[in-house]
Amino acid sequence: DRGRRLFESAYTRSPYRLTVIGYPDIFHELKREDIFDYYHEKYAPNNIFFVIVGDISQSEVVEQVRAAFSKSKARPQPPMVLPEEPRQTAPREVIEEAPIELGYLHFAWHIPSLRHPVVPILDVLAVLLGSGRSSRLFQQVRERKKLVHHADAWTYNPGNPGLFGMSATFDADKFTGGREALLEEVERMKNSLVSAAELGKAVKQFEAATFASRKTMQGQAHDLGGNWLTANDLNFSERYLAAVRRITPEDIQRVTREYLSSDNRTLYALLPAGSIPQRNGGKEISHDNPIQKFTLPNGLRLLVKENHRLPFVEFRAVFEGGVLTESPQNNGITQMLGRLLLKGTSTRSAEQLATQIESLGGSLDSYGGNNSFGVNAEVLSADFATGMDLVQDVILNPIFPQAELDREKEAQIAGIRGQKDHLLQSATKAMRKRLFGDDGYGLDSNGTEESVENLSVTALKAFYSERAQPENCVLAIFGAVKGDDARAAVEKAFGKWKSASAKFSHGAKPKNALHGVERVTETRDKKQAVLVVGYQGATLHDTDRYALELLQEACSDLGSRLFLRIREEMGLAYYVGAQNFVGLAPGYFAFYVGTMPEKAALVEKELLREAELLRLEGLSEVELKRAKAKVIGQRKIGRQDLGGLAMACALDELYGLGYDHSEKEDVLFESVTGEQVKAAARKYLNPEAFVVSTVKPATP
Repeated sequence: DRGRRLFESAYTRSPYRLTVIGYPDIFHELKREDIFDYYHEKYAPNNIFFVIVGDISQSEVVEQVRAAFSKSKARPQPPMVLPEEPRQTAPREVIEEAPIELGYLHFAWHIPSLRHPVVPILDVLAVLLGSGRSSRLFQQVRERKKLVHHADAWTYNPGNPGLFGMSATFDADKFTGGREALLEEVERMKNSLVSAAELGKAVKQFEAATFASRKTMQGQAHDLGGNWLTANDLNFSERYLAAVRRITPEDIQRVTREYLSSDNRTLYALLPAGSIPQRNGGKEISHDNPIQKFTLPNGLRLLVKENHRLPFVEFRAVFEGGVLTESPQNNGITQMLGRLLLKGTSTRSAEQLATQIESLGGSLDSYGGNNSFGVNAEVLSADFATGMDLVQDVILNPIFPQAELDREKEAQIAGIRGQKDHLLQSATKAMRKRLFGDDGYGLDSNGTEESVENLSVTALKAFYSERAQPENCVLAIFGAVKGDDARAAVEKAFGKWKSASAKFSHGAKPKNALHGVERVTETRDKKQAVLVVGYQGATLHDTDRYALELLQEACSDLGSRLFLRIREEMGLAYYVGAQNFVGLAPGYFAFYVGTMPEKAALVEKELLREAELLRLEGLSEVELKRAKAKVIGQRKIGRQDLGGLAMACALDELYGLGYDHSEKEDVLFESVTGEQVKAAARKYLNPEAFVVSTVKPATP
């Protein structure tokens, strides 16, 4: 729809302004005779050409075509006169709103027909500006200025006069900055000659793409057919490629100046509701600044991002820890740590902490998980100093009161018991224990009733002291605060924080490979069964994780292959999906399903069948495209929340991925190929080594 609106704006008379799919008012009026008459007129032998490429005998194929059309007579073809698009003499701008999450913009300039000698130059200009991660739009607008999530340049060459364009997606508050930054790159092309090296790279890219399109018989046929259809010249693409190789830096500059003028430019933008910039009034423009990283002398890593769109400041302090650093004896201690960090410091009671943060209209909480633990806070920008003081107090001065420990033990043990009522949680927990054993991810973050009951204040203090060290901490401060102010406040609050004499021991150790098929079964007094089939998986640092994430997405929603076959076609499941768990140590990939107890064996057979199909065939192009769109879209939506972005960047930095990893994720997911997905499925969905975990009613 966004592309349709661009073409409706850029073209005023040409039929290219009309959508190919048609319009409802016309479509609903079509009659059978309309379609028959169109077919009878257009599908005539004198209006058709065949392109046949492959392992064939030319004489035999010619004879087959001749025989096939021997009884079809030529029919008169009425002349087709297309209206000529008038020259654009002033810039056009159409900005609309819709209930969407991200903003989209397209620039377009009119260019000559495909046979004009400037079109190869415009094609290479598009490569220079927006093809690949080394292109100017990617490097300058996305990477350095961080104004867009995606930007590219393109040409539309249908044969008759077409368009040169640039497109981008972005957060709504970056529309003005992103629009200007895109145009700045065009002006750079006009004002400075591109280097010979950069031009040579672009020409090589264009050559490689041209040759790649001819790898298959279908591609060669498409090339020949396109040559004939657009230029009546079977060698047109070779002559076009030769013209590309003759392009000089002066050609690029000349053509950019001639065609990419403001008078010839159309802008179409679609923005989230309520975000169209006001053309008058004194509204201040909010600039979203890049993340800055500082490392204090004691090893504390500080991430700061200024964003004054809303008057909030987000604090996220994270430490490496979690079940990877626990043992069966103290299992659940990280979770307990998260519960007790806010239960009192040497200067404030738990009630005082709660009262002070809530009197500011802010929030303060802590957490403990599989790989980390930490402290989170949000305050209004006017209360930044108080927020910093509270975060510092909780991190540096916790006391873990005995009375609070006793109370939280009861709550955590109740949670462990409550897990038994959730069949999928129980089956997954049992699968993990059988897959990983009695340590690492074989442990549940809640612990066991016995291990939690045995936790002591002494053990908590020792565990915390070993891990709460500045070199094991990343502190992210995002929001309406100046970078220099945030750095100065952190240096004052944490500059004297010293490392303990005992160094923190990282617990991420590779596990022994699983051998054979293992089964674990638990019973519950329920009327359904749950199966989890788990395989050893990837780490956060494995490149396979992106293919596995797409594999999970393709198997998990209401349109997934598992849902459509096992639930819809066969009626065997209440719910079905997949989970890809990655961590600092190898995690797991699992399929899960809730079903009727008597169908459990059949469901297991179907799950394993689907796993084998994924190993043999991977995902279809449609499935992969859909999974990419959903995964990338979900991550973009997640990054819109500044607190969520601060947490993601802090954890990425803590885990060694780099604080800017989330900015690269879209490209990493988009670059995954179907072959890579199939290779990951073959590698991880090992038919000789997996765990089947079943929770079902006891047999009468």
